[in-house]
Amino acid sequence: MKKEINRCMGCMSEKMYSGPCEVCGYIDNDAYPSDCLAPRTFLADRYVIGKLISKGGEGALYLAFDTKLEKTVEIKEFMPDTLCKRGEDKESVEVIDGCLPLFKSYLSEYADLHKLVMTGIGGDGLKRSYDIFAANGTGYVVTEHISGTTLGEYLENNRGLLSWGELSRLFFPLFATLSEMHEKGIIHRGLSPDTIMIRDDGRPVISSAEISAARTADSRLTSEMSAGYAACEQYDLSERQGAWTDVYGISAVLYRALTGVTPPDAVSRKASDTLEPVSKVNEDVPAYVSDAIAAGMCVSGQGRIHDITTLRARLYDAPQEPEAPFAPSASEDGPITPNVHVKFDIEEQEEHRIKAAKKKKQKKQERRNIGTAIGLFIFLALVIALVICIIYFSEQARDIQEHPTTASTTTTTEEPVEEHTRATTAKPVETVPAETTEAAVEKMLMPNLVNRFFNSSLKGRYSILVFETEEEYSDTFAEGIIMEQDIPENTTVTEGTVVHLKISKGAAYTLLPDYIGMKLSDYTNKLTELGVRFETVSEETSEVKKGYVIRCSKEIGDKVYISENELVTVYYAVKPAKTTTTTEEVEIPIDAPLDDENEYEEPVW
Repeated sequence: MKKEINRCMGCMSEKMYSGPCEVCGYIDNDAYPSDCLAPRTFLADRYVIGKLISKGGEGALYLAFDTKLEKTVEIKEFMPDTLCKRGEDKESVEVIDGCLPLFKSYLSEYADLHKLVMTGIGGDGLKRSYDIFAANGTGYVVTEHISGTTLGEYLENNRGLLSWGELSRLFFPLFATLSEMHEKGIIHRGLSPDTIMIRDDGRPVISSAEISAARTADSRLTSEMSAGYAACEQYDLSERQGAWTDVYGISAVLYRALTGVTPPDAVSRKASDTLEPVSKVNEDVPAYVSDAIAAGMCVSGQGRIHDITTLRARLYDAPQEPEAPFAPSASEDGPITPNVHVKFDIEEQEEHRIKAAKKKKQKKQERRNIGTAIGLFIFLALVIALVICIIYFSEQARDIQEHPTTASTTTTTEEPVEEHTRATTAKPVETVPAETTEAAVEKMLMPNLVNRFFNSSLKGRYSILVFETEEEYSDTFAEGIIMEQDIPENTTVTEGTVVHLKISKGAAYTLLPDYIGMKLSDYTNKLTELGVRFETVSEETSEVKKGYVIRCSKEIGDKVYISENELVTVYYAVKPAKTTTTTEEVEIPIDAPLDDENEYEEPVW
């Protein structure tokens, strides 16, 4: 549905005339990607879509206008091109066959992430989300429109780099924003000079966070990682990600801003680390700042600074240097002389020496008295503890002598009532208060793990829990997704708690793929990827090219039940065996006349 408003779709400024926009130069009816929403598309009876800003692994980002609040906003459309495509009506989103479970799982994570951002995380330091709604078979998020430039553009306008004094003032609020994000469980994973904006008033802001699959290699989504700024663990699904992943990203951004040089990517550094210290590239940067950035950019996640608070402390808390014995001062007209006050009166010097000696002796005596008092206190405490132990154990021994039957209760068989009576008469044994034992046990609220991937990252994040899993086929959940958990969300659990999870093995069946015009090897590889068991049978034919599939035991598009190990027979073509034909020799008399119909005629080609 189109909505006509008197605004430029390129900048949303008022436009009461035809032709190019006088503000930004945008021309109406400009070409746009066919898999994106057309300008002036109306969503949720409120928002008008403008030009496309960017397109990535999660989907598309559009400039938009809020007709209710009369202000410019941006709208993110969840449309990963590896899982879905644009419908024929040019607005709806159609999920690709076999991708629905994964699409639903990612969409659920997408919605949860932005609902959390809408609570106000990060204040003005994180791009705000205003609204989230469903339409066209997918999800949309409305975010603020930031007027300003990217950090990359800001650096180019400032000699390509900044001094530490300038950068430390600019970035200070961002560390607080990142710390708050991490406390709420949000990892950005995409920090770079292109995802940090500088508002027109000079305040920095971090762009919207995205789901983890969009910023991790080897996932089902097209990854959006910036070379040089993505941590090594983002290239390997088996490695854990966490706050330390963003520590790498923000440290790499600091490196670029202080040196003017983009750091080498983490994968190449893992093979051969050629990263030079910041202080070597820019001698004006303090050594402690350079060391902090190097520790934040450690290739190994285990050796890296693990949280933003520690990184900020190392960057902003300069080490205290010892005071010099004297401060030299220079005169323009004379030689450099020490700035020391000298007394030439011998009597005053002697008096000063005697007073200093008395003061030193007095301090030494005070320290000796304090040490004596502490030693006496420790001695008395040990004596008291020893007396208490003697009294306690003597009482225990007396109780055992007075009640010998209590020691043999485990070996005699008596009525339960009598045993209970005797136990109540025995003196209770003192136990350690529950508070002291519980304090050492780590606690947490049970998270909702349903619809999340069960992988090493999840197990590492909730390492205090013990997971027991059961796999089951599902037509609703993608392979590897958690379907059920036996402990309800927000239940208090302690270290070592066993959680039983039901994990999806994927769909119980798949649809037999098309084989027309496919080589046998290509088709069987496709079946293997789908988990379909098969056997191959050759068949002589001249109608299909040798080595190509002729037919299968099931029709294209039929269900093949993987859960039941159903076997599919694939028939492929081989050349038919050569056959020789013989004709009977007929004896024709030499002098026999040739009939007209037996005469040889030249063929007409």
